[in-house]
Amino acid sequence: MAFLALASQKSLLTLQKNFLQFQLISIQNQIQYATSQMSAIEKEYSGQEGSDATEDADYIYYESLDEQLESEKDSIESQITAIENEVSGLKTLVNNNIKSSCTLNLLNS
Repeated sequence: MAFLALASQKSLLTLQKNFLQFQLISIQNQIQYATSQMSAIEKEYSGQEGSDATEDADYIYYESLDEQLESEKDSIESQITAIENEVSGLKTLVNNNIKSSCTLNLLNS
């Protein structure tokens, strides 16, 4: 019956992974938005001599936001990888535990 507890733990980890994947998609969308805003600002400054888009306050904000979001993205990706590894290990434990349980039941019959 231990396999039921392991299966429950696996399900919980799968739910956590799904939530993290949802967060990851949201962050990727925000990164895309920040990048598009930076491109628009660069385009605005491209026709002007002697001015630099990288000194624009909005550009600096979006650049900073992009860096922060990339960091969050990396963190979430590593959390997803850790959960995937744990789920994989639990799958193996569940399968081994079921096989052991069935073997014990056959031997006791």
